[in-house]
Amino acid sequence: MEPIDEQTLVAVAELICADGKQYYRSVKGLVDFFRRAGWDVGGYDGESRKAWTIAQLLGRRDDAAAIEQVLKRMADPREYQQDWESADEVLEALNYLLEVENLHVELDADLRPVVRTGRAAARDLPVDISRQKLQYSISEIVTDQRLVAVLEQRVIEVEKCRANGCHLAAMILLGSLLEGLLLDAAENRTIPESIWDEPEAKAENIRSANRADKLPLQSLIYVAHRLKWIDTDAYRIASAVRDFRNLVHPNAQRKLERSPDEDTVDMYWPVFVGTANDLGRTRPDGPGERTKAPSGGTPGPWGSRSRSS
Repeated sequence: MEPIDEQTLVAVAELICADGKQYYRSVKGLVDFFRRAGWDVGGYDGESRKAWTIAQLLGRRDDAAAIEQVLKRMADPREYQQDWESADEVLEALNYLLEVENLHVELDADLRPVVRTGRAAARDLPVDISRQKLQYSISEIVTDQRLVAVLEQRVIEVEKCRANGCHLAAMILLGSLLEGLLLDAAENRTIPESIWDEPEAKAENIRSANRADKLPLQSLIYVAHRLKWIDTDAYRIASAVRDFRNLVHPNAQRKLERSPDEDTVDMYWPVFVGTANDLGRTRPDGPGERTKAPSGGTPGPWGSRSRSS
């Protein structure tokens, strides 16, 4: 197994901590989790739970066997004391994060987790329509009207790229759309200065700037989640969209050794949609009246998405 990307491990660390979940792990719970995964982490040094967990994973990033132990323990049903619903939720979320690493975890015939290459088999899960369809128009989400026109044009072009098989271009545009939405939020909402000095920000190498339009996408994503502008589900995989946006650089694509396809676009489209809906819902002055989606299953961002479109 090749070393997993740092940003993926940061997202895995958040899943291990499980803030707000039934399988939330306290300080003691985190130490015990790593012990059950076969790690000797010693004592807890007093950092925040997330920063400490990130440090543990990044410290052994190059030890493939150790990282594999943690991934398997995360998916092990025994970790959840017969709470099958939580076990399934973690397995699904973990495989979602590992998608960009071309890895997945599955349970063998004895319900023991195994790390394998490739994507996890598709599961027949209910679709969350709020993550498939924009609930607000761009103008109801974005304050700067000059930026509204830019982003609306890019939404149209994402659809055209997908429909014509230009999947790499679609993913680059999705990343730029995400950046545009978060940039407008950062320019028009209050960001406390103290956020840059938090242990979690330092652990993730979050960079500050004297102007919002100078913030890198990584910082915009972090701030949006930290200040509850976007939900955790969008935050967990937004960094992966950022990585795909960087494929505009040929060398980045050469290192990836694979190209986005139709499934990639369909998988990450809900990240943009979810982020947009969250930003519309949390806009301080209110988004105004929701834009009604067209009837008749019209393909596109305000209608249903069809694989045949």
